[in-house]
Amino acid sequence: MLEVSLLSVRTLAPVYTVAGIGLIAVTVLARRRLWWLLGGAVLGAAVGALLSWWVGDVLNLVDVSPSWVDRFWVSAVLAGFGVAIAAAIRGRWLVRLVAGISVIVFALAGGLAINRDAGFYPTVADAIGLSHVKPIALPAVTSGSTAFRPDLASSWQAPSDLPEKGRYGSIKIPGLVSKFAARRAIVYLPPAALIKNPPKLPVLIALSGQGPGAAPANVIEAGRLVSRLNTIAKANRGLTPIVVIPDQLSRPTNNPMCVNGRLGNSSTYLSVDVVNWIHKKLNAQTGRQALAISGFSQGGTCAIQLGAEFPQKFGSLIDVSGQLGPVLDSGQDTVKLGFAGDKAAYERAQPLNILDRNRPYKHSNAFFAVGQDDSRYGPDMPVVSQAAREAGMDVTTLIVPDSGHDWATAGIGLQAGITWIMPRVGLANPTPEA
Repeated sequence: MLEVSLLSVRTLAPVYTVAGIGLIAVTVLARRRLWWLLGGAVLGAAVGALLSWWVGDVLNLVDVSPSWVDRFWVSAVLAGFGVAIAAAIRGRWLVRLVAGISVIVFALAGGLAINRDAGFYPTVADAIGLSHVKPIALPAVTSGSTAFRPDLASSWQAPSDLPEKGRYGSIKIPGLVSKFAARRAIVYLPPAALIKNPPKLPVLIALSGQGPGAAPANVIEAGRLVSRLNTIAKANRGLTPIVVIPDQLSRPTNNPMCVNGRLGNSSTYLSVDVVNWIHKKLNAQTGRQALAISGFSQGGTCAIQLGAEFPQKFGSLIDVSGQLGPVLDSGQDTVKLGFAGDKAAYERAQPLNILDRNRPYKHSNAFFAVGQDDSRYGPDMPVVSQAAREAGMDVTTLIVPDSGHDWATAGIGLQAGITWIMPRVGLANPTPEA
């Protein structure tokens, strides 16, 4: 049950079907009060639209403007509530019973639809705060040079025992230096990392966003990163970077903003503890060119923060739908809670200031992507990407068409970013565009 997907059509279709049957049943049973039912539906839909606007746009309680899918389902659910309430008023006991059950099903159907759009809780385990990703047994670290190999794609000969797909699983990466209380990370090993004598490979750190249900597993489930990585590996004879997805949050509703402070020493955890663990536990290449950092939403903001702050560690970065800079949710004092009231420390953590402080970047690569319909963070991407370009980074940008601030954008953006990064980390032959 823990592994049941809350994003799959197979799970959602039965709930939608029951909700539809419930709406029809209520309407049939109370058909003599049809105008009441119609009025309840219109009033409920109007309240839903107003609620979406007030909570999402005015109060900004979820830190991103609701998508049209979210707005539709909130209005649809409350329209269903309106029909059920109108039918139950002065209705017989059977009508009230069916209406009551229908309200529950309507709420469930709407919640699942909104969850599917946002990708908050990919599985039942995620919804109740449990990790369902099985532990991974890492291959032994082999001897040999760990130096960056820009010509690996040219010299690589795929062996006969090359697996068709990569393997992933969860593992603990302790915060030995930072003391950061991170949840279990996820590691993806491409087919080339699973052979008897694997080559040393570059590594990509990938970060989830922050919000309800946020966890490393979001990247592989809502973002479908494993299947996307397997597609890239198939096109490149089993080669992709090893991907490490650590927890930069500690818990879903916590946002340390990838700095060191009262909310957790997230910066040191990612730039020191995770990096040290990678070089100790994986068959990984060393050197800045062999290590990249990426992320979606808050994770994308972390990617530009850390990639710009530590160019000696991260040679490339992928920022998908990141913010202009680290910030807490609406209603919270970012400077007070995240920076102990130190406005100067807050300013130092802003990507634009980091880029200006550390320029020029002579050998750093940056990929930025954002959804075409992302009205909240979409305007930030050209500002940050242009600042990175002016600071000397080799910059590429992508606008994902017909997409907002969601995991569809994240998955497409990360896949495009990893494809873009392949020749830059020696895993694909360079093209004129690269």
